[in-house]
Amino acid sequence: MDNERAVLSYLKEKYSTEGWLQRDKISVKDALKVLILDPLKASLGAQSDSSSFHIRLTYSEASDEALGVSKTTHESKRRKTDAENGSNCISENSKVYEPCIFSVHCNKMPIFFSGRYFKYSRNVSQSRWIIDDERMGEASVEEILGGNILPACLGDSYKFHAAGREDIDVRMLGSGRPFLIEVQNSRQCPSEQSLKEVEEKINYSEKKLVGVKDLKCIGSQCWAMMREGEAEKQKQYVALVWIARPLEEKDFNSISSLKELKILQKTPVRVLHRRSPLDREKIIHWMKVEKIKGHSHYFLLHLCTQAGTYIKEFVHGDLGRTTPSMGSILGCRAEIIQLDVTDVKMGDE
Repeated sequence: MDNERAVLSYLKEKYSTEGWLQRDKISVKDALKVLILDPLKASLGAQSDSSSFHIRLTYSEASDEALGVSKTTHESKRRKTDAENGSNCISENSKVYEPCIFSVHCNKMPIFFSGRYFKYSRNVSQSRWIIDDERMGEASVEEILGGNILPACLGDSYKFHAAGREDIDVRMLGSGRPFLIEVQNSRQCPSEQSLKEVEEKINYSEKKLVGVKDLKCIGSQCWAMMREGEAEKQKQYVALVWIARPLEEKDFNSISSLKELKILQKTPVRVLHRRSPLDREKIIHWMKVEKIKGHSHYFLLHLCTQAGTYIKEFVHGDLGRTTPSMGSILGCRAEIIQLDVTDVKMGDE
């Protein structure tokens, strides 16, 4: 290909009046593909078609050691001098004499597994979380799911994707959160029975930190579908809230009567170090209050919100950075004690 570029450059300059020479030609690369494909079909007894199994043939230049460092240095100087002089002539130094290095690599395209996960612990992060070589939390959803699915596929590695995320101290309950596991270069695709066994292994583990349901192998197009649905999804929560004054009967009506409430949230103080300082308008679709017997300062707040709403900040107001907030609605200080996600509805649900 180096020689091809040098020859074409030289010919185009020398025969600039020849129109046919200025038009694009079939490249050495494309010609090589055509020449190699038929012999490969014949020798392997296979047809060339779209497949999840790929064979990569790599032709690369010989290393600097093989070519000689002094020669390489001399060539680069010669090319620089030629370029400065505006010369495109073919020199001996522009030709390739050394044979290329050839290698063969076989791999399978990624396979995908979908499902919904549950997080039962307030000390488990969604993805692996390491700060200054120290693990945050007891484990992660990513490692528990991926670590059980990967061996069933005999794959090289995996990537974890989820429709949104929850904080480490927030449980994921209800219907679970949709996720995808992408397994790289799998040697086998697990059967339905194998996936059932993986589910059972996770669900009946001794610590019961994470659960999973509806685990199945799917096509890669579902990754795009999940991302499309994520932008439109609604999320439901239940929060344990403390307020500075006793809860009154009128508070029940004032909260439950608020439908499609628009709030404005500045980027929370707790995530300013990793998020852009923006103003985000979000919608609280509905809310309802549940009393806690014997505790007038505490109540359970059930709410359904637009994706991306910061619930903790909606409750306590984040120093006035979220308006309105539960505190401003009730006219007193409000704090969130615990938070659970109870449902994640995708765009098509």
